[in-house]
Amino acid sequence: MRRSTRISAGVTLVGLGSLAVLVVAAEYSVDAGWVNKFILSPPSEVWDAAVEIYHEEQPFVAVVRTIGTTLAAIVLAVGVGLPCGWALWRYQTFGRAYEGWLGALFASPKLLLYPLFLVLLGRNLGTLLVMGWVTATIPIMLKTREGLMTVSPVLLNVGKSFHLSERQILWKIMLPSAIPVIFTGIRLSMIYTLIAIVALEFLLNFGGLGGMVGEMYDRYNIPGMYAAIVFVIVMSMIYFQILQRIQTWLRSV
Repeated sequence: MRRSTRISAGVTLVGLGSLAVLVVAAEYSVDAGWVNKFILSPPSEVWDAAVEIYHEEQPFVAVVRTIGTTLAAIVLAVGVGLPCGWALWRYQTFGRAYEGWLGALFASPKLLLYPLFLVLLGRNLGTLLVMGWVTATIPIMLKTREGLMTVSPVLLNVGKSFHLSERQILWKIMLPSAIPVIFTGIRLSMIYTLIAIVALEFLLNFGGLGGMVGEMYDRYNIPGMYAAIVFVIVMSMIYFQILQRIQTWLRSV
């Protein structure tokens, strides 16, 4: 236990040390004239801009808006992805036929579809939700099918020995056993959906964290733009850590 704690602390120190070196190198490079200030802002100016954004731009409102949109898209994706994933498992022919197609679609840059939904739905929250839903649904479907397929046959035989119906086996044995794998799909969905939502907010200049970055860019406020980007990165790191802890907890239950 102590050894793992020391290793974790060492990893954290190495990461923070590397970050400090990068910050100092960036500051010195700009001050020495090696890098143009209009390309890379000194970290000291970025910090001042971050303080200004905190007091004037209400960044936490943007966080709530972006996270809220992401979670709404995830809820819609879970509502569709779980039943579809079950259907792909239940009907093996369709599962084998469409698994490759869905994997290819998941790997494709779905962000390129946004002009289509922009024309159909307009520049509004609906476009963000639909794009987030499209991004999130596929991994949930694939991981639901994978999770159900990896349930131990021993558990299924035990359920049958107790004369459980197919529905009871599904709800009492299969889904609880498949939850860690299914949550992996949900976790992937939440990560990729957050990326898609922030990117769309930037492209559409439609509020949220992406809109905040776009607004700083439109003002040609370079330090403010970098400060907004750093804010997005920090928020994403916290978001990722929360998801990782939830997944660890589910594996231990």
